[in-house]
Amino acid sequence: MIATHLARSDRVGELIVADVDHALADAAVKRTLPSTARAVALDAKEPAAVAEAAHGCRLIINASLPRFNRSIQQGAWDAGANYMDLASDSTDPYADSESWRRRSLTAVVGMGEDPGLSNVLVRHAADALDSVVSVRIRDGDSATSPDFPFLCLFSPETFIEETLHPSRIFQEGRYVDVPPFGASEEYDFPAPVGRSTVYSVDHEEVDSLPRFIGKGVQYVDFKLALDEGSVRTLKLIRDLKLFEHGPPGGTSPRRTLLAALPRPGDLAGRIDGSAALVAEVSGVKDGCPTTFVLGTTLGHTAAFSQFGTTGTSYLTGTPAAAAALLLLDGDFQEPGLFPPESLPPAPFLRRLAERGVPVFERITVERTLPN
Repeated sequence: MIATHLARSDRVGELIVADVDHALADAAVKRTLPSTARAVALDAKEPAAVAEAAHGCRLIINASLPRFNRSIQQGAWDAGANYMDLASDSTDPYADSESWRRRSLTAVVGMGEDPGLSNVLVRHAADALDSVVSVRIRDGDSATSPDFPFLCLFSPETFIEETLHPSRIFQEGRYVDVPPFGASEEYDFPAPVGRSTVYSVDHEEVDSLPRFIGKGVQYVDFKLALDEGSVRTLKLIRDLKLFEHGPPGGTSPRRTLLAALPRPGDLAGRIDGSAALVAEVSGVKDGCPTTFVLGTTLGHTAAFSQFGTTGTSYLTGTPAAAAALLLLDGDFQEPGLFPPESLPPAPFLRRLAERGVPVFERITVERTLPN
């Protein structure tokens, strides 16, 4: 999806699509504009190979698994290219910011749907408030399929890892640990997703927003909607130890499990329902308690008919492409390593809307009545 957007931009003279599996990279190229895109085979574990493939490129976008972030970042730095990824692999992914600043390069980490679009929505609201009290991010989905009883709409490995891992909530200036499937609540997503049970999940926004959004924020959480069947399946995977790596050289339960699950790209056109993202930001404006509710929704069937993908894939790849074009157009040129909330919201959201992702906004102001 990222490649498709970028190949259509006159800002991109050449697009290289790289994967350890050349056939997958080639399939992505054939979905774009072959005159501007070419496929290469690349092992993301090798920084030197990444740097060689990126020779002459202005920007590397890492859409692989987070465990490859360090090697791809190093390859980008060695090649003198700017960098972007879709998910972080560390609680402090900004530690190397000074080295990027000295090299006059820009790196943006965690720039997909969430993290990514979610962070920019929070920044948009926070900019309009005098102070921020709380940030609540909710990711919902009503996807169903007659073919697949257990759906992972993004990387199955990442999805299972983050749901089975303890999470954190930022509360009153400190972090509170939450066990897997903890801090659940019922949340009303916009139609057609509707009311869903959401759970606290380990996510980058909870780490970055208290550090970078400022304005006195006292509470930040991220919660993901999971239906009862998915929760039962995830708990069974945990209890049967099906996500363990296994002994070196032996059978890997994790590898066997992941091989049995459908790849997210194979779900396009085979699921119903809709994806939804909502950010609620509460604070004070001109002395009045004020809440911003921002978000977007996209049906999986509509996404397939219009874009040939799932709603989740489109809402992940399109923000990444919009942010890439923001960098290429020079609307964000700060050297260093940044979270998505550092990007200017207005030009980013404009590029997003131009590519079929409109954002709704609702503002509630509680005005104090005179005595």
